[in-house]
Amino acid sequence: MVTVKGPQRMSIPRTEGFLDVGDGERLWFETAGEGPDLILSHGLGGNAAVWYQQVPFFARSHRVITWDQRGFGRSTNVTGGHGPVNAVSDLVALMDHLGVAETTLLGQSMGGWASLGAALAVPGRVRSLVLACTTGGIPVQRDAPVPPPAAPNAGESATLRRAVLPLGQHPAIGERLLRLDPARAYLYQALGTFGNRPTDAELMRLLAETTFDDAAIRALDLPVLFIAGELDGLMTPALLRTAATWLAISTVVELPGLGHSPYFEDPDTWNAVVEDFLSQSH
Repeated sequence: MVTVKGPQRMSIPRTEGFLDVGDGERLWFETAGEGPDLILSHGLGGNAAVWYQQVPFFARSHRVITWDQRGFGRSTNVTGGHGPVNAVSDLVALMDHLGVAETTLLGQSMGGWASLGAALAVPGRVRSLVLACTTGGIPVQRDAPVPPPAAPNAGESATLRRAVLPLGQHPAIGERLLRLDPARAYLYQALGTFGNRPTDAELMRLLAETTFDDAAIRALDLPVLFIAGELDGLMTPALLRTAATWLAISTVVELPGLGHSPYFEDPDTWNAVVEDFLSQSH
């Protein structure tokens, strides 16, 4: 449950649409609110709808832009051009389409690659960056190898393989949310099945193979917030602290008792951390 404090606007403007990115693919996007731009890029376990606990909160004071990456949600994946490389160019194209002159980019897990990549591609248009439970393509070594999800058995589709997980279970949210709020845990599980998405194993391979230029990362001159979950075994707090040393202006906030998706598990705490960062970096 997201807590929204203070007087509320009765009507927040909203738009949605599709952007043709020139290679036969269409990206779905949404804007909500007015003010400084804030672009949220989702992770492997969801799509733009996964930000339902963030959009109403931040749209009180920002124009919040969300989008579905290729193969997720309502965006197409006809050419099979999914992955972090095209996600960067797709995000920059979306910024161009929506007339974004200056923005904060926020990426969760897989979305960190799109966000950091876009910040490197058009640094003059990015005022600050949030990397949530992600190294975002900074070439650091994991604390320990994390094996990709098991491949489907012969004759078994990837979709079926994901569907047989027990109700509400997902590696990105752990057991805490399932225990406290089974309905919301199930919602997270369901959101991850929408669209023509590639397998988790393929996407994790593409992310592992994609890192950005060392010198360009170190030269990035803007405030960067890393958000870590204490119990995150995929992007551990130690790994994010190491990644943060690559940036000239960086802060790491570790959220106790939470795993790989604190924005979904405990939105009140996560939103407050991001709101504080935005107020200092504007």
